[in-house]
This record gives sequence, structure tokens and C-alpha cells, in this order.
Amino acid sequence: FDDAAVYAMISAGDTVGVFQVESRAQAQLLPRLRPSCFADLVVAISLIRPGPVQAGMVHPYLRRRLGQEPVRYLHPSLEPALRDTLGVILFQEQVLKVAQALAGWSGGQGELLRRALGRKDNQEALARLRQRFVADATGRDVSPTVAGQVFAQLEAFGSYSFAKSHAAAFAVIVYQSAWLKRYHPVPFYVALLNHQPMGFWSPAVLLNDARRHGIAVLPADVNESAANYMPENRRVRIGLATVQGLGQSGAGRIVAARVGHPFASLLDFCRRTRLPRRLVENLITAGALDGMRGAGEGRRALLWQLGLLDYEQETLLSGQEPEAAPEELPPLAALEAMAGELRVMGVSAGPHVMAHHRAAMQQTGVLSSRELTHHGAGALVWVAGQVTVIQSPPTAKGFTFVTLEDEFGMVNVIVAPDVGACYRRVWRRTPLLAVQGWIQRQGPVVNLLAVRPWPLRASLSAANT
Repeated sequence: FDDAAVYAMISAGDTVGVFQVESRAQAQLLPRLRPSCFADLVVAISLIRPGPVQAGMVHPYLRRRLGQEPVRYLHPSLEPALRDTLGVILFQEQVLKVAQALAGWSGGQGELLRRALGRKDNQEALARLRQRFVADATGRDVSPTVAGQVFAQLEAFGSYSFAKSHAAAFAVIVYQSAWLKRYHPVPFYVALLNHQPMGFWSPAVLLNDARRHGIAVLPADVNESAANYMPENRRVRIGLATVQGLGQSGAGRIVAARVGHPFASLLDFCRRTRLPRRLVENLITAGALDGMRGAGEGRRALLWQLGLLDYEQETLLSGQEPEAAPEELPPLAALEAMAGELRVMGVSAGPHVMAHHRAAMQQTGVLSSRELTHHGAGALVWVAGQVTVIQSPPTAKGFTFVTLEDEFGMVNVIVAPDVGACYRRVWRRTPLLAVQGWIQRQGPVVNLLAVRPWPLRASLSAANT
């Protein structure tokens, strides 16, 4: 567990798809924590837990690690228990050690305390334990004030934390996942995509992240794709089973039917697979029949021809190729084609949707995620992206966190309660957003404190007002 390149990738927050450290909160933590060894990974996955967050231990730990404040202990007797974690409580075992060091409790008494802290329906028992804890600590020359402060930290910490052994076991998988992403990215992404739903991000975000790592995404194709996602050299091929309604059985029927020779035409495909018309429509919309169409045809033309096919079995088997679509039938625009792919697959092999808006945004001064990093703290700017995650964690005191994605990366937007309430429908119902906000910086981490959101198309003219 000592590969410097793997730790450099983790420290950069380049962890989409990496077990346990891929979330928005971890991506904010890692560039500040900058883990460089296995023990740091154990700490990283333990910090972003409700216990340390509720007890207010995350930021003190980071400040102490970065040398921005000295390591402090509420009482000198706590140093042996908390030295390795810079004076803050991170692990469940430390509850027992703190109770033993400060109040002289046995391991059994400490375990009873740990269990009681995790039960929110037993406040009377917790109050009795608090009284006893303070009394026992006071008997060991600890002031009642300090004893009360320590117990308050333990109470906030509760049971929402990792045992250190649990965290270490998870850290092994973190390192192994990161190593695979660093050195074998194609099978890494393929494995993740074939085991959805799992993890923090959608398949679309995983594919976008793959593109940003130089991996091409190939479209679903009835003559090339397997049922699942498959690697093709330094590329990922979308599987047929991603098409809505098809599933493994429908995809398997296509793969079996093409054995020996590829499908030559729409009629040939329909005859040999005998798939319902609705599923063939979805395959056309997904672009999975693009490779077999004739010159001058497109997805609209294929849908037109499909509508002319008589789906009665005898007629279909003996019928002729349908007539060509009218020449005046316009082809799909790139955004229309992408919208269709997203509708029936949830993913697209084309460029990120924000790439289609980039020229217009540059003209109006709307920044990309890459450009945002070059602006200083306190600047009022516009950014835009596709909404990928909206979170309102109970520990955030009413704040909402919105993650926008463009072709270059992610933008983390912090939404104060009043801004969230004022624009609630916009935040929740608009897939492409432009957001005006103030840049905030914490070391290498850049956030945007939202002033107002705007639906993307309207925002392009509003950004200059």
C-alpha cells in the first residue's frame, strides 16, 4: 500500500468510482487531507461519518494536520487515547479509552456507554451515565466543566462512527479500488458499470469520468455490443442490456441471432430477432442500429421504415424491404439524438451535453469547471452544468449541496437555506443549470456559494444583466 501515484490521485480528489471515498464530501476532504499512506486512508474514511461531523471534529482535525492550530486535549489524561488522531475522537474504540482515561471506567463500563450513546430512545439512562461519568471524573481531579465537555463530545459522536478495525478493512478496498483506477481504468469502469446500481454516481457520470481519463466510449450497436458493457482495447462499449425494456434476455436474443453473420438491414434484424416493435424503436432511438443504415438514412428514417413494416409474423417473414423515407425528412440534430439516447439508456456515447452549449456560454461569460479554478476567492461569477447530485444532509443545518458536471469536471455549489427556499423548484426540477455565486476557497478546494440559479437556456442571456 505504498504506490505514490495512487495516493497522488486520491489526494487530488480524483476518486469517482473509488469505494468509500467517491462522494462529494470526500472529494472536498481529500485535497485538504492529502493522504500519503495507508493510515491516512483509515482516517479519511472515518472523518466523513455522522459521528465526527456531529461532534465537530472534522475541521479541528484538518487544521491540526495542516499546522494551522496546535494539537489540544481537553485534559492531559486524554493524550494517550487521542494522540494518533491529533486530539479528536474518530474511532469507536476511543470512546472506551476516553472513559477509562478520564473517569477511570473499566472496559465493560465503557462498552455500556458506547452502546447507550447509540440509542436515542434511552435518554434517561444516558443522563444517569452522564451524571456518573462527571462524578467519577471529578473524583480524579478533573473539573466538572471539562468532564461535561468531554461527555458532550462523546454524546455527539454517538455510535455513528467506524471501529478502527472496520475502517482499516475498508481502507484496504479503497486502496485496491484506487490502484485499479490508476493502472487498469478500462476494466475498472466496465466492472462498475456492469454492477449498477451501486456507489455514489450514476452510470452517466462514470462514463463522463472515463472520458476525462482518455477512455473513448463506444455506442451500443446490435452488430458489435454484448449484453453488458465490454472493454475494447482502450475503449468501453455500451451494452445492449442498457436499452430500456431489453434487459439481459432481449440482449441475449440479439447476440444469439447475429451469430454467423451480422444484421444487414432493419428488416433483416426484425426477422431474425423477432423483437417487439416497441423494443426495436428503443434500439433505434439509442443509436444501436446506426451501423447498418444505408447512405443518407438516419434514426428518423429507420423509425419511418419500422412503421411501414407489417408485424404480423407471416407477412414480416415474407415481406420486402420497406420503401425509403422521404428525402425531406430532416435528420436528428446532435442534441436531439443525445436526448433520445439518455431517455432510453440513461447514458450516451456522445460528448457531454455541456459541450454543445460551450460556445454560447463562452460568449456570455459563463465559466466552465476548469475556468472556475483560475478565479480568486470572493469573485462573483456564473458557472453552468448538468445537475448530478442534490444533497441536504441532516447535519448541514438547512444547507443544500448541489453538484454540477460539465465536460471538464465537477462544480460544488453550496446553497444557503434562504436561497434554497426561494428557488426550490429551479434547484429540484431543472436538469441543466447556470448558477451565479461567490467563489470560496479552502486550500485547493473551490466551492461556489450560490446567489441564484437559472435554467440554462434562459441564463445565457441573463448572465450579463
